[in-house]
Amino acid sequence: MEQTIKENWELDTLYTGGKDSKKLHETLNQLKREIDRLHTKIGTVDDQLSFASCLRDVQKNLKGLRELEDYIVCLYAVNVGEPDILKIMNEIDHVRSMFEALFVDIDTHIDHFSVDQWNHFIQLQEVQDVRFYLEERRAGIKDRLPAEMEKLINKLAINGFIGWENYYEQLMGELKILIDKQGKVEEASIGQALMYLASPNRSLRKNTAEALMDVLQQNGSSFATTFNRISGFRLDVYEKRGWDNMLKEAMDKNRMKEKTLHTMLSAIRAKSYIMQPYLKRKAQLMKLKKMAWYDTDVPSFTSKDKITYAEAADLIITQFSKFSEKLGTFAANAFANGWIEAEDRKGKMHGGFCAYLPIAKESRIFLTYTGSYQDVVTIAHELGHAYHNYLVNDQPAFAQEKSTSIAETASTFAENLVLDAVIDSASNEEEKLTLLEMKIGNGLKYQVTVPAMFDFEMKLYEQRKSGPLKPNEINELMTSTFKQVYGDTVKDMNPYLWMTIPHLYRTELPFYNFPYTIGYLLSNVMYAQYKENPVQFPAQYDAFLKNTGKMTIEQLAAHYLKQDITDLSFWEASLQPTIESIEQYKKLSERKWQEMR
Repeated sequence: MEQTIKENWELDTLYTGGKDSKKLHETLNQLKREIDRLHTKIGTVDDQLSFASCLRDVQKNLKGLRELEDYIVCLYAVNVGEPDILKIMNEIDHVRSMFEALFVDIDTHIDHFSVDQWNHFIQLQEVQDVRFYLEERRAGIKDRLPAEMEKLINKLAINGFIGWENYYEQLMGELKILIDKQGKVEEASIGQALMYLASPNRSLRKNTAEALMDVLQQNGSSFATTFNRISGFRLDVYEKRGWDNMLKEAMDKNRMKEKTLHTMLSAIRAKSYIMQPYLKRKAQLMKLKKMAWYDTDVPSFTSKDKITYAEAADLIITQFSKFSEKLGTFAANAFANGWIEAEDRKGKMHGGFCAYLPIAKESRIFLTYTGSYQDVVTIAHELGHAYHNYLVNDQPAFAQEKSTSIAETASTFAENLVLDAVIDSASNEEEKLTLLEMKIGNGLKYQVTVPAMFDFEMKLYEQRKSGPLKPNEINELMTSTFKQVYGDTVKDMNPYLWMTIPHLYRTELPFYNFPYTIGYLLSNVMYAQYKENPVQFPAQYDAFLKNTGKMTIEQLAAHYLKQDITDLSFWEASLQPTIESIEQYKKLSERKWQEMR
């Protein structure tokens, strides 16, 4: 079947004129007026039905804010550094702060219910779809400061907490790295430098690594100051709230028990050695006695074939359709209707993401497509997010709230659908090894690297309690963390890695890395269940995703997967696909290595 494939996304269908859109600015101003109105209304409601009506209005406007937030990120991604867009971003941050203050008013009202009044309220038909969310908020009120203090924190965060996060993005955008490319010096952005670090040309990687480390060293004080201010603000708020557990906010926002996290980490640490034999084989194939840090993520096998964007679309649609007609049709519509920005051109932000536009009931996917299998997997990953958005389209805003862990389950499950298919259908051994390495690389990132970054961040925050850290202190902590990961397989470390990990500077969610590991490992178990029961599982999968805003992670796993994720055996099983892939890679590459000796 012929498919219409668009390589650029449509943003004008949302707000014609981009940053100059009259509709955009009117919507922004309307949101401000609505929030002011709702502040007044919440303060005057005196019956439960009126409060339920007020909550419906809040959710309608919350969807509007989410749409503006994600739309402006899309606009910025293809107009990096545009000052007018940055100005709008700042306005939207202000509106977000107004919303946070509104939620403090909602919590105050909820807190005034007696037990009997509350039990009656949550039985109302008008709030059944958001009952889980409301009970969650009521339970959390006891851990918060008085309303006026919480409002003050939200207001101060704009020019404090959030301001430092924005400054980090500015710092990254302003970095200029002078790289020697075959005797000619080129000025590169951070995005270009990170791309060169993945080059198969080792000389280019080495020159890029040296140039990048020089620039990061020169800017170390600025990055350390930024990190110290963000972490210090967070720790000060925790102290004022009386939170002595640094993981409390992360656990609450991920809707999970701390026992689940520690059980998962226990399983991971027992198998943390799995990266080292893989890296040793890679070093052998790359004819290196020991790898440098800039060699570790570069594959030893690379397919010479390029996949056109149309071929990528066909591959994804085909594999998604094998899972379910519903998922395949969804992907085809996304490619045809201008939901994906894939063109390889200058002026774009690096990386990839999926933006959700809940008023339009659409998503937008961003990446730069270069024709590699990794790009194909990236599109599948982001389409997994978009499909999740699609399944919750008709839910109220509060029921659309999903933790990062669960969001990443949908995306990595979609990756599996595509990656396993292309591995199984590889036309030759070289291509199979290329694809296996991709699967292993993704697995090791979530099973080894991300947990190591979590350990680094935990230790870093613990030290930050005693005062700001100097750049060299953070460097030493970074180096010691990854020495444990790599063992003797890597001869040197990148002490400045902490400067280029944006997750460390995110203010919306603390310890942002570990949810990706949970999502990835959870998706492995779901994928195994799908292979055991391919006919019935798709409906089970859709139900799981549709209800992610109404249950904890433990409840979702128990209800839809019949699994207890506080049990060690669950996580041990989730680690197996990567371990098996490493064994398969070592076996298939043995002959290649022997031929090279």
